[in-house]
Amino acid sequence: MFGILNFMFEQMNLFGPRVLTVSGMTQYLRALLESDEILRDIWVEGEISTLSKPSSGHIYFNLKDNTATLRCVIWRQNAVRLQATLETGMAVEVHGNVSVYEAGGNYQLYVDAVRMAGEGYL
Repeated sequence: MFGILNFMFEQMNLFGPRVLTVSGMTQYLRALLESDEILRDIWVEGEISTLSKPSSGHIYFNLKDNTATLRCVIWRQNAVRLQATLETGMAVEVHGNVSVYEAGGNYQLYVDAVRMAGEGYL
C-alpha cells in the first residue's frame, strides 16, 4: 500500500512544493486509512443518530458520543444479516473498517456487524 503513496509523491516536482489535486489528496488519505491495521478491523461504540434506510437496502447513520460524530454505512449485503432492527437513539457497538468516500471527501466507517452496547460482556 505504501508503494502507491510513494508513487504519488514521486510524480511531483522534486524541487517545488508538494501540490496535490483534491482527488490526489483524497486518494492519498484513503490509502493511508486503508493501510492502517487498527482501522481495517475496528469496533466502535456510540449512539445511533440520523438513521436512514433508503430503498437501495443500504443503511446510513451517524454514530455519536458526547463530543464527536462518525459517519457510518452498512451495505445491503450486510444489512440483511443484522439480528436487530436499528433505531435512532440505540447504544451500539459496530464493527468494520474506516475509509474515505472520495466523492464526498468524508471518512466513514463501513460497518459489517452490529451488536447492542455491552452485549457479550456478561
